Amino acid sequence: MKRFIKILVSGLITTSMLIGSVSSVFAGQVVKVSIGSTSASINDYNTTLSIAPYIQQPSESMMIPLRFVSTGLGIDESDIQYNPNTKEITITYNGTTAKFIVGTDKLILNGEEFSMLIENQYPVYTEIKNGTTFIPLRSLELAFNNIKIDWVNETKTAILTNQTEDNTTDNLQVEQPITQEPIVEKTNNSLTENPQAVEEQNTVKTFEDYTDEEVIAMEEEVVKLVNEERAKYGLQPLEISEDLMELSKLKSKDMYDNNYFSHISPKYGKTLDITEKNINYSIFGENIASMGMSSQGVVNGWLNSEGHRENILNPNYKYIGVGVYGSKWTQIFIG
Repeated sequence: MKRFIKILVSGLITTSMLIGSVSSVFAGQVVKVSIGSTSASINDYNTTLSIAPYIQQPSESMMIPLRFVSTGLGIDESDIQYNPNTKEITITYNGTTAKFIVGTDKLILNGEEFSMLIENQYPVYTEIKNGTTFIPLRSLELAFNNIKIDWVNETKTAILTNQTEDNTTDNLQVEQPITQEPIVEKTNNSLTENPQAVEEQNTVKTFEDYTDEEVIAMEEEVVKLVNEERAKYGLQPLEISEDLMELSKLKSKDMYDNNYFSHISPKYGKTLDITEKNINYSIFGENIASMGMSSQGVVNGWLNSEGHRENILNPNYKYIGVGVYGSKWTQIFIG
């Protein structure tokens, strides 16, 4: 392991180093983030981050949003866990378990602890800024051998590629608000309830057993619960948009009818392409979930997930839509 420690220490490069141009050989997910810019992309779909990547001193290391980049590279939301008591973020992927500890320079790989250092002396710390966890640029590449990084020095842009050839957009989980060509996530945003619990619930009452009025009441209850949570932080309540309510329902029905669970529809593509209505926005966000028919349950699930919670508590959103169909939930925000 001594050789790996050396690689770990020297691999967390400073951002002034030119790495090279982006490779197009592999068919995996590609995430682009730039220092000081909230503009980012996943597979050339443009998104807007809530906080821009930045340089941490004194190491001069580029810090990237953990959840946005990880889910954008195809790591499932359920494989990223945060323990608020120990402040540990654990990613399980491709046979490796990587653990970051907020406020420390520790990186634990399959139970073995390392220090993230630059030139063997400058520590790089995992940090949380405004609810977003940031990690060193090179840490994901070091932890998972199928993730590679290229660097464009002119624009200070990091290009992360998942080089697993069979990694498709069906796994795309994005948490963050989207601009221009919306695909969101943060994000991200896939919650699957305990299958046994869902089965037990469905033996009592399935989606088909509910009246249209009951379903509408559940959707409006989600809006109410979201606004109650926002009020705790002094945020303005979100207004219901009938267009977004309709679009959310169409998205959930599309997931149910076409048997998929992703922000990208195999039939329509992006969520906004499901409707012919022109929905104007400056910022767009989407949460999805596959759960039972419980308003409180789905909101609790989203609130217990960092990326989904960021969407719910984003002060830039003004309008909301919620739709459920066949236990598939969609929640859309715009500002």
